[in-house]
Amino acid sequence: MRKLTTPIVALGLAIALAACNSTEMLTPQVDVGGGTFRSPPVTQSDLDAMSTQTAMAPVQREPVSQTTAYSPQPAPSNTPTAYATGDATYTDPAGTFEGQASRLAAGSEPVQNTIESRQAPVEQAPIQHTPVQQAAAAAEEIQSQPTVAALPKASAAASGTIRFLPIIGAPVQAVTPLSKQLGADARARGLTIKGSADASSEHILKGYFSALKDGDKTTVVYVWDVLDGSGNRLHRIQGQDQVPGGGTDLWSGVPDTTMQGIATKTIDAYLEWRQSQAG
Repeated sequence: MRKLTTPIVALGLAIALAACNSTEMLTPQVDVGGGTFRSPPVTQSDLDAMSTQTAMAPVQREPVSQTTAYSPQPAPSNTPTAYATGDATYTDPAGTFEGQASRLAAGSEPVQNTIESRQAPVEQAPIQHTPVQQAAAAAEEIQSQPTVAALPKASAAASGTIRFLPIIGAPVQAVTPLSKQLGADARARGLTIKGSADASSEHILKGYFSALKDGDKTTVVYVWDVLDGSGNRLHRIQGQDQVPGGGTDLWSGVPDTTMQGIATKTIDAYLEWRQSQAG
């Protein structure tokens, strides 16, 4: 009996020592109560069952490997960056950073240039002018040449300067052809026309016009005062001309040819008086 008791006691002590040396993993994490519950005594069958069970190895907590959390990244390569070469003729005039710094110090910014491929000059065929273009070019050349007009003998002594003051009494549609013809005739006779505000002219012409109804006709009456540079009247030119028609608006029935004829008569009368003053 003593021989049977000794192994049982030894086994109980071993179990007790093993319980004292167990890790925290075998300690329950919940309340075990007040200790009122009594466990049944351990029998030989319980010991045999415990001896046949595989010992549980303590769980080891290992830190998570970084290689499992992240995919491996390739090591940075020291290979120089390759740029796109869309234009094989491209050159950078600045070159290195030292070249750029020298250009900035000199006051010029580096500009990226592209070498232009030199092309062979294309021979241009001579331009063939059509007959119409040749005629137009000839007309322009004739117009660019000085024109020598055949002037009357009286124009040789008609060298002087005149200016015209605004015309009184005639509407714009009648004054326009009159003014154009006055300028053309005066220049053709050797006179120089000054501006209306230029006080350096030798003579001043001031005109008065009126349109009168005369039955079925319209009479245009005109008067020109020839003044000196100070505004004193030196001579008076006057006359009249008739045109058919006598409507409500008398000036509307006066043609441009009538006003142009009055302008020619005015310049002729002025030159005739001027020549008489010279003799």
